[in-house]
Amino acid sequence: MEFLRFLKSKTFGKHILIALASLIVFIWLVFFILKIYTHHGQALLVPDFTGLTKVEAAELADDKDLTIEIADSVFIEGRIKGTVVDQNPRPDFKVKEGRTIFLTINAFNKAKVPIPNTVGVSYRQAKVSLESAGLMVGRLIYRPDPMKNYVIEQRMTGRIIEPGTMIPKGSKVDLVLGKGYGNQYQAVPDIIGMSKTEAFQTINDKYFNVGGVLYDESVMTYSDSLNAKVYDQKPVPNRRIKMGSYIDIWMTVKEDKFKTDSIDAN
Repeated sequence: MEFLRFLKSKTFGKHILIALASLIVFIWLVFFILKIYTHHGQALLVPDFTGLTKVEAAELADDKDLTIEIADSVFIEGRIKGTVVDQNPRPDFKVKEGRTIFLTINAFNKAKVPIPNTVGVSYRQAKVSLESAGLMVGRLIYRPDPMKNYVIEQRMTGRIIEPGTMIPKGSKVDLVLGKGYGNQYQAVPDIIGMSKTEAFQTINDKYFNVGGVLYDESVMTYSDSLNAKVYDQKPVPNRRIKMGSYIDIWMTVKEDKFKTDSIDAN
């Protein structure tokens, strides 16, 4: 009876209210502290580190309460050595304070790799061998020989280069191919709308050489050049020309431009 009387008393009710209020305040404090700790709702815009040295990038990151990490290095001809050429996340991406930004630096020197032996194999086999070694196909030079599209010589800067020679990774190796006795003409491929990499590969796979590569006014940065696509080419698609001939391409990042030109060309 005494216990039931206590449960109905004002004192018990007062203690219950105090306990509930304390619990509510405690829960509110926990969420408030978590909100501050995790910077809930707060975000920073990632700055553009492109073109900065490692030291400059570190200073900028520190100023923006971010950290940086060199994730990779590449060698890009024409870019200043030791500067940032790419980053992840991209500029203006929203991140929290303290986020690590991964940078790709333009290397000071190219790594060297041994050139494989491509003499005596088909062009397609030679291309696979070169690309597996981190090299690229350069010019295709045709010479009278019964073995059509088989490699007669491999050259760099006009000179024959022996298998096993250490050369900079990413170098272009010119291939001297036999032109055979049959038809030496091939239809020009349609490369409108392709990226530069796709266009280069298609041109080489059809036994032609890449000629001039020109960019329109929309291509302003290195990143633009990577995203650009072909909007014009000379000679035009389907025209039959000699194997080993050059195909010039024009690049843009304006999607409507190469789509429109592609439709008009058809």
